[in-house]
Amino acid sequence: MASAGAVRHYEVRPLHPTSSESSPRTHRQFGCMVVHSPAAAVIDADLKLASELGASCVEVLPRWNALPPADELRSKIESSGLEIWSVHGPWGRRSICSERVDLADTNPRLRQESLEDLLRASDWAVALGAKVLVVHPGGLSEAEDFQARFDHLRDSLGRMASAAWPMGLRIGVENMPKGVYPGSRMEDLAKIVREIDHPGLGLVLDTGHARISAAVVAETVAAEGWLISTHVHDNEGRADSHKPPGEGSIDWPEWFATLDRIRYSGPIMLECIRALRERNPAFSPEWLHWWRDLVIL
Repeated sequence: MASAGAVRHYEVRPLHPTSSESSPRTHRQFGCMVVHSPAAAVIDADLKLASELGASCVEVLPRWNALPPADELRSKIESSGLEIWSVHGPWGRRSICSERVDLADTNPRLRQESLEDLLRASDWAVALGAKVLVVHPGGLSEAEDFQARFDHLRDSLGRMASAAWPMGLRIGVENMPKGVYPGSRMEDLAKIVREIDHPGLGLVLDTGHARISAAVVAETVAAEGWLISTHVHDNEGRADSHKPPGEGSIDWPEWFATLDRIRYSGPIMLECIRALRERNPAFSPEWLHWWRDLVIL
């Protein structure tokens, strides 16, 4: 997938011989994250790129402190022939009004401000026509605060799901890299989601974060039954570099076989738009064939 003359960093490997025998392959929608920012006019290029890749849906990452009118952006995306599947919510200091966004913060004021910011984001996502708002479970934190943060996160997510579901929106909680308590392990997030047990709440599997914090397959299996979306990118297990699939060390055929095994049929959402922009328009036909065959377009 590199430009002419560059070294390819992906390996085209066949599916595991037993995967098709144990679980039927599933047709899934293919999507791509796109960015809207007043600082750089990239949304048109991102939508064009998504279409060229063969995507049928998008996740929108806006600049939360400079939101565009939802109806205008919705019209632009839909006129490009793409469905709006999800919106990436505010996190950390990428907020709307709050000092920072952390639904599990041990400071009651900051936690309430975080919740209010994400409820504002929910309203905007609904106006945009999204089905899922992706949220982070929190930021870097201390292991000794795990239980307190677990309880706070459970309360915050329950309130968010109760507010979002009547509007036709689901909240998707994303797994994090190391250092987030809870959040770095999908089993902890799955426990929270199971305890809340609300139709407006599910899990989002970030492959790059899973590669850093644990094992991608194990993290995926931990989300079984609650997985509603994905963030798909690659790395070498150290930095959260958001490389395109095949340029890191994730075993993609194994991961897709795992999705089949847990019967996940939601979108495969690429979250490596910056790297994809750098390679556009020099997409390798070999890479495209390899990737589309994995997704089953």
